[in-house]
Amino acid sequence: MRDVRRLRAMNTNWKTWSTFQSPEVRDICAHMTDAEKAEASRRGGLYGFWVAATFAVPLSFAIVERSFLFIIIAVVLVAIHIVCIPIWQTMQRRFLCSTTWARQHGITPDRLRMFAFRV
Repeated sequence: MRDVRRLRAMNTNWKTWSTFQSPEVRDICAHMTDAEKAEASRRGGLYGFWVAATFAVPLSFAIVERSFLFIIIAVVLVAIHIVCIPIWQTMQRRFLCSTTWARQHGITPDRLRMFAFRV
């Protein structure tokens, strides 16, 4: 029965669903208001742009062009991207815990597991 509820939540909330979400994040996303879902979608789009600008595009140019300058730029941008991942995750935790449902259930950023495969 619990799996059926999760599948229904996934089907109705495909914009906020992710393969590796923890059950806690999945519950928060399933109970988001329309405004919170819109903000989550906006944040997802910004993260996609960030990944393209600091990882995918520079790495692609470095591989295709094989220019020393492109390789250096790619290395620097990929390093910046990797360093900023924990900052992004902290911001996401704060956002998820600021939702109405999460606040009502006392979920705090320091206790929120983001991924199902982490302890």
